[in-house]
Amino acid sequence: MRICIINTGGTIASVGAPLAPMGAEAFAANARRLIDPVLRAMFPDLALDWDTGLAFPESRTGTLDSTNLQPRDWCLIADHILSLYDRYDGFVLLHGTDTMDYTASALPFLLNAFDAAGTPTALLSKPVIVTGSQVPMYQRGDPDTLRFNTDAFQNVCGAVACARQNVPEVCVYFDSRLFRGNRVLKVNASDFCAFDTPNFAPLGQYGITLELERSLMLPGPQGAASSLANPDVRAAMRTRLAAISDAIDDWPVMQFSAFPAAYDAGGGSARLAALIDACVGTGIKGMVLQSYGDGNFPSGHPDDPERGAIYRSLKQAREDGVTIVDSTQVIAGRLASSSYAAGAWLPDIGAISAADMTPVAALAKLTILLAAAPHEDWSRGQVEQLFQRNLCGEVVERGTENG
Repeated sequence: MRICIINTGGTIASVGAPLAPMGAEAFAANARRLIDPVLRAMFPDLALDWDTGLAFPESRTGTLDSTNLQPRDWCLIADHILSLYDRYDGFVLLHGTDTMDYTASALPFLLNAFDAAGTPTALLSKPVIVTGSQVPMYQRGDPDTLRFNTDAFQNVCGAVACARQNVPEVCVYFDSRLFRGNRVLKVNASDFCAFDTPNFAPLGQYGITLELERSLMLPGPQGAASSLANPDVRAAMRTRLAAISDAIDDWPVMQFSAFPAAYDAGGGSARLAALIDACVGTGIKGMVLQSYGDGNFPSGHPDDPERGAIYRSLKQAREDGVTIVDSTQVIAGRLASSSYAAGAWLPDIGAISAADMTPVAALAKLTILLAAAPHEDWSRGQVEQLFQRNLCGEVVERGTENG
């Protein structure tokens, strides 16, 4: 069994004070010396490759603190995996925790493809396990040593074990649990239990043994015609990915959080409206509203939403071509914006619902769908329909909650 470990940077690969990512070559040399013997003893059939071929052009070392990752970097990571796809049985991606949930949410939409009706045209057939750590793997020295009592070594070992399990999807392994990647949120900044999937059960737990919930996992391709194991499918996927990469900076999406701010219902002005107008003025193509509760967003007028400045700003943004998604800043639960008058007005201005999708997944999914639209010849309406479809297990579609 051949597993490829790709290092993007992040805390797990950081050293020094202040912490900064070490180069992939130095990290790999340490790993071959300190980690390979343990994993080979645990899995005698395992052949590990510590890949050093991925380099981010904006970084001197080639690796990045994930704080500095851009949407184009998601494409770079996905294409690197596709370039190595036929050589390995699974992949482990080492990543910083700051934006691990964004990358883990984006990769499923870059490593799987669908037509305008949501029918799969390319599906991941091998595991891609994203992991990292809250504490660095190595202590700087001559030679470097493995740090004692950290989550770094445990997470790498667990991720490798999961990459051997033929799970055909992008997952996050962290603190002994395996999660669906596009369901993950970072929920703790200072403890080892840094990630969770509030709206979806974990796919597995590594206790005394590794226990997987196969019934929760995506089925993967049902034949060669849609499998990334097929060289023709993979070549078409890389062509699509190149088109997305070329376009992705032209289709920016931003998150916009509701917060208590001044408005004048009588004068028809509002601070949130001014901020929305300013954001639209920068050229954004999509906006993910992080509303209150189950989808309520201030309109700028408590009694007549259509008279509110925020209502008017969002309506104008929609007319100017911005796709507006209503999601929630609450970490768990499903949107039901029509339950209250404070949210029932959002469909009137053309906002679409994120349902139980995380705002992180909503941003990644909308960004990639918009960037793919010119290549796929999708209309705006088709993009919005696809956004509301369950493509990679990221959302429960309305009407399918019980199966």
